[in-house]
Amino acid sequence: MANYLWMVLLSFCSAAIGATGVYLWARAENVERRKKIGELTDAVRRLSSGAKHVPVVDGEDLPFNEFVRTANSLLERTEEELRRARTDAELGRAVLDASPNGLLLVGSDGRIRMVNAAFRKMVEIRDTPEGRTPIEVIPVVEVQHAVDAALRGEPTEEVPCTFGRLDLVLRGTRGTDGGVMLLVQDVTRYRMAERARTEFVANVSHELRTPIATIMGYAETLVADRERLEPETVFMAEAIHRNAHRLRDLFEDLLELSRIEARRRELPLQKLVLAPIIGKAVTAAVDRSAQRKQKFQVQDSGTLSAWVNPEALSTIVGNLANNATNYTPEGGEIAVRAFASGREVVIEVTDNGIGIDRVHHQRIFERFYRVDEGRSRRVGGTGLGLAIVKHLALASGCRVTLSSEIGKGSTFAVHLPMEKPDSVGEFR
Repeated sequence: MANYLWMVLLSFCSAAIGATGVYLWARAENVERRKKIGELTDAVRRLSSGAKHVPVVDGEDLPFNEFVRTANSLLERTEEELRRARTDAELGRAVLDASPNGLLLVGSDGRIRMVNAAFRKMVEIRDTPEGRTPIEVIPVVEVQHAVDAALRGEPTEEVPCTFGRLDLVLRGTRGTDGGVMLLVQDVTRYRMAERARTEFVANVSHELRTPIATIMGYAETLVADRERLEPETVFMAEAIHRNAHRLRDLFEDLLELSRIEARRRELPLQKLVLAPIIGKAVTAAVDRSAQRKQKFQVQDSGTLSAWVNPEALSTIVGNLANNATNYTPEGGEIAVRAFASGREVVIEVTDNGIGIDRVHHQRIFERFYRVDEGRSRRVGGTGLGLAIVKHLALASGCRVTLSSEIGKGSTFAVHLPMEKPDSVGEFR
C-alpha cells in the first residue's frame, strides 16, 4: 500500500512538473511572439511618422529583419525620388520666375495654383492668390474671361487688355488635366513704338502733300503747253508729272492707313443690303477695265445683306477690284459676285490674270510687299492697297482670304457675318 501511494505521488509530481514545463515553454513562446509583433508594430509606426530608416534587430537573421531591410531600401529610393522631384520643382519655379512673361496656372476647379513673379508685378498682386479664383485677387476682368474661355475648351485666341499704363495680351491654353495656363505678355513698348511710327508717317505724309501738289501743278502746266517745249523737256515734264501722281497716291494711302491705325477701335456696323455698296465700290474699276478692253462682270447679289461698315466695305471691294484690273492683261475677265455661305455672305473678286505664287500668300497683305516689283511700279501701285484691305477688314468684323495660282488668276474673298459679331480684331 505504501509503495502504491508513493507511485501515485511520484506520478502526480511528474505530471505537475511536466505541466509546469509546458506552461513555461508556452509562456516563453508567447513572449517572443509578442516581442516580434511589438517590434513590427514599432517599425510600422516609425514608417508612418516619416522615419527615413528603421534599425535592424541584433541577433539571428529573423524574418522581421528581412522586412526591415526591404523597408529601408524602399525608403531610400523614395527619398531619392522626392529629392529629384524637389529639385525639378525648384528649377521649374526658378525658370518661371525668370520669365519676362506673366504666367498664371489655374486648376480644373477654376482656382489659382501658381503665379510667377512677372505676373505679380504686371497686375500688382499683393495678397496670396493660391486657392482663390482670378476675379478675387486680380484686378483685370479680362483675365477671368480668358481663363473661363479656356476652361470651356474654346479655341485659343489672343485677348488684348490694358492695366494702368500697360498694354497686355492674354492667351489661355487648356492642359490635359483640365487646368489652364494663362500667358500674359507686356506689349506696351511695342504699342508705343507702333503709335510713334504711325504718328510719324502721318505727319510726314501730311507735310509732304503741299510740296507735291505744287510740283504736280507746275508739271501739269508744262505738259499742257508741250507744243512750245523741246521733246526732251516734254519727256522730263511727263516723268515729273507721272511720279508726282505716284507720290500723291502713296501719301494718300499712308494717311488712310494711319487714320485706320490711329482709331484703334472697331468701326460701327449696320445690317445693310450689299448690292448698292458693291455697285458703287467697283465703278472706278469698271471704267478702267473698259479702257483695257477687259470683260468686267458684276453679278447682282439681290437682297443679300450682312453686318458691315459701308465705307470700309466699299474701300475693300474697290481696292480688290482695282488690283484685279491692274494685274489682268488686256482682254482678260474680271468678276465680282456675292453669295451666302452658311452663316456668312461672301463677296468674291475673281480674275484670270497673272496669279500669285503660293509662297507669297501669307505676306501679300503686308505694307509695301510686292510680288513683282517692276510690274507694280509700271501699273502705278503703292504697295499699300492690300494692307489697307486687311486693316479695314479687322476693324469691321470681316476677313479676307486669297486663292491663287501662277498663270490661272486670283480670287480674293471677303467673308461678312450675317449676325452681328461680338467683337472685332485689333489693328496691327
